[in-house]
Amino acid sequence: MDKIQPSQIVAFMKRYRFRGGRLRRFRVQTESAQRSSGEIVVSIRENESDKRLRLRLVLDNVEEYRFQRRPGTGLVRLKEVRLGYFNGSFFLNFDAFPDDGPPSLIDFRASDAFIAAQTISWEIVPSKAKPKS
Repeated sequence: MDKIQPSQIVAFMKRYRFRGGRLRRFRVQTESAQRSSGEIVVSIRENESDKRLRLRLVLDNVEEYRFQRRPGTGLVRLKEVRLGYFNGSFFLNFDAFPDDGPPSLIDFRASDAFIAAQTISWEIVPSKAKPKS
């Protein structure tokens, strides 16, 4: 797995098209009283090849998160996804408002679907082989 560095956020977000993708998995696991981890799997497109792929994000030392589903709103289809780095933590927002400027910390904490962790690693999940007929 490759780790995302704060200096790579812009390039990472330009490489993949999250808008129109699908949230496949969102899981947070408490490992101890001081440590939690998270796993997110999304189905998105790579911008350069326009190829659909599954991207797995693993978050270590999760510090805060909110994943709240309100009545009448679906959170399976991704609209606007933002990634930021504030005070030594990565913040990933799944229901961001489109902004003209750079995101601020309050934009993430006001979200109904965000997660913050000290590190984020990613990998492309191989597609499942289709059964032969």
